[in-house]
Amino acid sequence: MGLSRRKMLSGGAVAAAGLVVASTVHAADDEKQMVAACGISCTVCPLMAAGKCKGCATGKMATEAQIEKKGCPVLKCAAMKKIDYCGTGCKMFASCKKLVGRPYAQAFLDKIKAKMA
Repeated sequence: MGLSRRKMLSGGAVAAAGLVVASTVHAADDEKQMVAACGISCTVCPLMAAGKCKGCATGKMATEAQIEKKGCPVLKCAAMKKIDYCGTGCKMFASCKKLVGRPYAQAFLDKIKAKMA
């Protein structure tokens, strides 16, 4: 069962254009949701839904084993730059080709880039 919009917003999450950034939102069983370095909540990630990922980490919290095992270029980059999330810690977020298709559409990144100009 998903979260209602009211519960999600009251829990400190922001949802816009398919982007969910959550750090304090709790699932129905009150377990904290994982948020990947790309900024997507693992509970809405298509890779996790397809059973291709068991969850991620922030760039600062990722272990060497997670970085190597997952093979995710976004996680590897965030860990190398020692930032938690691409959208809040990387100046190249809006023009990063590593994010296109995993999980953001080019059109979304173009809109972010235009707003930052």
